[in-house]
Amino acid sequence: MADFTKVKEWIKDADAVIVTAGNGMAKEEGLDILSEENFDDQFGKIADKYDVHTIGDALDKKFESWSEQWGFWSELVNEYSLQYEPGETMQALKKLLQDKEYFIATSTFAHFFENAGFNENHIFNVFGDWTRMQCSSGINHGQKDDREVVKKFLVSEGEVPKCEDCNSPMELHMPLNANFFPDTDANTRFRWFLTGNEDKKVVVLELGVDETSPQLLDPMVKLVEQFPNWKYVAADLADEDMPDDLKKRSAGFATSSRDMLMNLTK
Repeated sequence: MADFTKVKEWIKDADAVIVTAGNGMAKEEGLDILSEENFDDQFGKIADKYDVHTIGDALDKKFESWSEQWGFWSELVNEYSLQYEPGETMQALKKLLQDKEYFIATSTFAHFFENAGFNENHIFNVFGDWTRMQCSSGINHGQKDDREVVKKFLVSEGEVPKCEDCNSPMELHMPLNANFFPDTDANTRFRWFLTGNEDKKVVVLELGVDETSPQLLDPMVKLVEQFPNWKYVAADLADEDMPDDLKKRSAGFATSSRDMLMNLTK
């Protein structure tokens, strides 16, 4: 296993830290979109009607009506975002990054990092953010906050939100279909951050990134290979999983994001 003391020194000396966070980090904060546990109990009608048994499967399913769709979405957004309180894994990350320049690129979409108090201008939600909504027409008419819509659906059926430009129903800002438009502003900020730190001491901190979000794994490893002052630290990967030319500038702990962060903040 990699050396925590060595990695602590890397982070202490770093000019900037880039965090890539995936499904593993979301699980630590209470959202496991692939788990069947409790789904049928919580969403029994949806499970029976559409034969879906995970949050991920339900998000991929087109419901019979927009009202039904927004009713389900609202329960998810409320439970995992509006009611979210940072867990000890997120608190450990905040402690680790205090007084550090940072940027977070994440495939999680539950607004965790914003809710935890990280600077929203330093976050790129690669797969969108379900506290925001977009036009379902397939035309990019921008994004709107959907939290007031969610609150209304929680107390009554609510009114399906419509696009101010074309009156089409709004949907979650997520890659549910071919209509998804990534947040280009956040993507640009992230690219400028990468460019601005090319020659500086940087630690890339990988938290729970897996095959479901390869754009947060392989490209970041390639960047670390390219810039000699950069280092790569992974919760999920082991030392032997690292490319040969990165052995001296990488550390893999083959553990959960929680265990790695708790050890790094001791």
